[in-house]
Amino acid sequence: MSKTILIDANIVIRFLLNDSPKLSRKAKAIFRQAEAGEIKLFFDEVIVAELIWTLSSFYKIKKLEIVDRLEKLLSQDWAENPRKRLILMAFELYRGSNLDYIDCWLFIVSKSLKLKLETFDKNLSKMR
Repeated sequence: MSKTILIDANIVIRFLLNDSPKLSRKAKAIFRQAEAGEIKLFFDEVIVAELIWTLSSFYKIKKLEIVDRLEKLLSQDWAENPRKRLILMAFELYRGSNLDYIDCWLFIVSKSLKLKLETFDKNLSKMR
């Protein structure tokens, strides 16, 4: 059984962007280990949100490209999170709506847990 490693957003960013010779090489090595079945990578929900925010706001990458790339990573067997299905559902909603990712996540979690979602956000309140 392989061990699980909690992965930080900066590792994923270096892997996706390949923008730092030294750090990107290290990030790729981590992902190669995961692909080889030597380790599993735990993607925390906060890290997923940080990735989306950083890639869109700082790196100016388009929403659809971000979602496609993260969805591809999180769909792998070596990518772990007990709520991975919910993250992928939030990606789908985010992809097809004008909501920001956090609002999509809150909406999906509220539906999953059968909780009423209170918000002052007009777009999100329309989702009810």
